[in-house]
Amino acid sequence: MPLWFDSHCHFDFAEFDQNRQSEWQFARRVGVSGLLIPGVSHARNLQLEALCQQYSWSFALGLHPYFLAEHEQMHFEWLDVALESSSACAVGECGLDRVLAVDDAHWQQQLACFSTHIQLAKRHKLPLILHIRGCHDEAAAMLRRARFEYGGVVHAFSGSEQQGKAWLDLGFCLGIGGAMSHPRAQKLRRTIAALPKTAWLLETDAPDMKPAFWRGPANSPAAIPLLAAMLAQLQGAELNELSAQLERNRQSVLPASYLIREEPSIN
Repeated sequence: MPLWFDSHCHFDFAEFDQNRQSEWQFARRVGVSGLLIPGVSHARNLQLEALCQQYSWSFALGLHPYFLAEHEQMHFEWLDVALESSSACAVGECGLDRVLAVDDAHWQQQLACFSTHIQLAKRHKLPLILHIRGCHDEAAAMLRRARFEYGGVVHAFSGSEQQGKAWLDLGFCLGIGGAMSHPRAQKLRRTIAALPKTAWLLETDAPDMKPAFWRGPANSPAAIPLLAAMLAQLQGAELNELSAQLERNRQSVLPASYLIREEPSIN
């Protein structure tokens, strides 16, 4: 059975507090052998390493633009120390979101926050997990100006083929998940078919971004094999071939993340 990695999953969220272990066991049975949980707020970051050590998951530390009002300077100072001392494999989830920018002051705060994340990732030589909505060109330009060389993942990519190629040139892979399954996603599916297999990583963004075919109350890492089948069809690849290529992609942009090679010990 092919092995899969969920490159973006919020398995630490409260939606999974009652069934996290059973959801993970089900995902393991269908071939999901690893996942990455990105940090979104200081409160979440504080808990991530202990949770991920329990289940042998990978994690990143960062401050999401959605929670911009909560972020304080001390949270960035904590991040700097934690990235040095923890086993975080990336910096994020961070980035820019034009939809969230209610005014120019909010946008300027987002820019400053993102710039700080870029500098932290450079200092600790770690990749970035990016949330970019409505501003791919601006975000990519910031990384070029910063001469960022550690790559990462553009989560929930929905940009154009040209924008996708620009991210690949910067050393990033593109995260793709449930969005490609929806009837109105013809443009995204064409972009997926046009870009190479080396461009992609699968993700769920669970509990959010449910695929069109998913009937559970919340999205789950167990959806990954079904998303893989859809990606394989769009890319004209066999499942085993795609699994091997996605594993190479993961190792390329998230070298400190890992697949589980044996059953974890869950207390």
